[in-house]
Amino acid sequence: MFNSVAMYILYAVVALFVIVQSSVYIAKSIRRAKKRNMNMAKIKKVITSSIIFSILPSVGIFVGVLTISYALGIPLPAIRLSIIGSLQYETMAADWVSNQLGNYPNGLKDIIAAGAMDAKALVTFAFAMTFGIIWGPLLCLLFYKRMQPKLVSIGKKSTGGNDVVFAAVFIGMVLAYLAVATADIAKNAKSVAGYFSLISVVVSAGAMWLFNFLIEKKNQRWLENFSLAFSMMLGMAAVGLVSYLSGYIASA
Repeated sequence: MFNSVAMYILYAVVALFVIVQSSVYIAKSIRRAKKRNMNMAKIKKVITSSIIFSILPSVGIFVGVLTISYALGIPLPAIRLSIIGSLQYETMAADWVSNQLGNYPNGLKDIIAAGAMDAKALVTFAFAMTFGIIWGPLLCLLFYKRMQPKLVSIGKKSTGGNDVVFAAVFIGMVLAYLAVATADIAKNAKSVAGYFSLISVVVSAGAMWLFNFLIEKKNQRWLENFSLAFSMMLGMAAVGLVSYLSGYIASA
């Protein structure tokens, strides 16, 4: 069921749609840039940077797909993570949903240990993920043309309010991840696994600070397209190293 032919066909259709859509928009954008006599060397540089920036974070996404494929199969995590989802959001939501199902009191860990979700759990998980994340694209599809002029007008009138709102939202996201990491420690303080989330957050944040320092103070501008991906991978590598050195992997 989780790795059925129908699920792989569904993933192929979704992936093909995204690839075709992206290709059409790239072609239209290049034609428009030529009509406006824009610097094509800069356009090519932007395209190259975008490709690089897309590939490197995909390494983390690929690791995420492999991680939760033990519980959900490959097609569903691939659709969620390679199209519109994120590893942090998916795993966090999987824990929350599975905790309420009764069969998996320890969340995603129990699901992976069981080898696969049952049909009820899979449908519940897929619905929760889809329902929770569909509103951004849907609202843009239905209301973007009406919203955009108002947002531009607000931006012109704003005296720094937009920056404050953005900073508040960003800090809220960081605090949410820290809360999850702290909760993991509270639930599993006697095991090194309880500290994995906090280790990942601290190492990734430290790496990002270092990259920003090198970019701004040492003029290492090439890191601008790599800092996020490198920070993610260093955070995962730190958790992997700690789990290996502590013997957690062998015991698991």
